[in-house]
Amino acid sequence: MANNPNDAKGGKGAKLDALHKLKHDNSGVRKRIAPTIETYKLIGFKLNEEEFVIEIERVKEIVRVPLVTRVSKAPHFVEGVANLRGDILQIVNFHKIMGLENPVISERSRIIVLDDKNVLAAIIVDGVSEVIEVEKEAVQQTPDIVAGERSKFLKGIIKPHKHRNILWLDCGAIYSEFSAQNQKSTA
Repeated sequence: MANNPNDAKGGKGAKLDALHKLKHDNSGVRKRIAPTIETYKLIGFKLNEEEFVIEIERVKEIVRVPLVTRVSKAPHFVEGVANLRGDILQIVNFHKIMGLENPVISERSRIIVLDDKNVLAAIIVDGVSEVIEVEKEAVQQTPDIVAGERSKFLKGIIKPHKHRNILWLDCGAIYSEFSAQNQKSTA
């Protein structure tokens, strides 16, 4: 008898047989195996004319800008605090952090309430645009010329998305800045 190398244990025949089993369920129906693609769900918003996104799982809610009470000795980027259904929020003016012109609060302005381990804070934005889902490969490092001093607050740039570039804010860095500035003001 001739020895067929494809029938040997672990040979080409065994690999094809294993592949065949992966592509068929118990009923014998062939199924298409799609590769898993890592994606991110993000909420888009505007600060002046620049577009940004943050992770949807970090957002507790999005609401109109409430009455904000100023707090003395707060960091320059904290507008104050607001009571949102019993929760006291630090209201952050992200325009100041990002070095952008500070516009007047309008009918389209919103606050995005962020929740990080039950620590609530909110950022004022000029308007919320959309929820987008992007593939991991679409996220690139933010070029230094775009990021500048604000690079510590950016995770990357998503490009192209509907023929435009979008900056991804790093919520962890936002909370780190809150903590650092709050420690400076209490010292």
